[in-house]
Amino acid sequence: MHSRLAKTKRLASAAILITVAFVLSWLEMIVSLPMVVPGVKLGLANIAIVFALYYCGGVDALFVLMGRLMLSAVLFGNVTSLIMSASGAVLSFLVMLLCKSLFGRHLIYVSICGGIAHNIGQLIAASLLVRTSYIWLVPYLIIGGILAGAFNGFVTDRLLRCRLFRRPVKPSSSEPAVECTDDKNES
Repeated sequence: MHSRLAKTKRLASAAILITVAFVLSWLEMIVSLPMVVPGVKLGLANIAIVFALYYCGGVDALFVLMGRLMLSAVLFGNVTSLIMSASGAVLSFLVMLLCKSLFGRHLIYVSICGGIAHNIGQLIAASLLVRTSYIWLVPYLIIGGILAGAFNGFVTDRLLRCRLFRRPVKPSSSEPAVECTDDKNES
């Protein structure tokens, strides 16, 4: 009985995170900010992916990623947009998975690496699809990946520190409990 309940909770969590990732992706598409460099976005859906990676684990995060990609492709895109999104998302996920094992709880670094990898993955896919070199975009896409990754990592870090998402820890844990409040108000 306990196993079935755990599986149901896991599936429900993944479904909620897919929905959050999809809605964030949709909002970003509707309220797109004008960018000087083509392809640079905040990538708000990655907040849900990084959250899933740290809160649920790699397998569930991959499930959330694939679910969001499929929903977005079916409802808003075409084969080309799916290839572009998937190339950046899969490379980003693999890099974040590797970086998580290297950096551990420093998820802002992990998110930055993921943001850079996402942009590089899309650049490679665009170059292969169009058969044109976009190498001149690399510095801009790296800067965009750093900024977007830092923003998304910061937001995810704050979410994971909220009492709502904290997992029970042993009393001997050296990491202080942080609630969803402004750190300046704490004494």
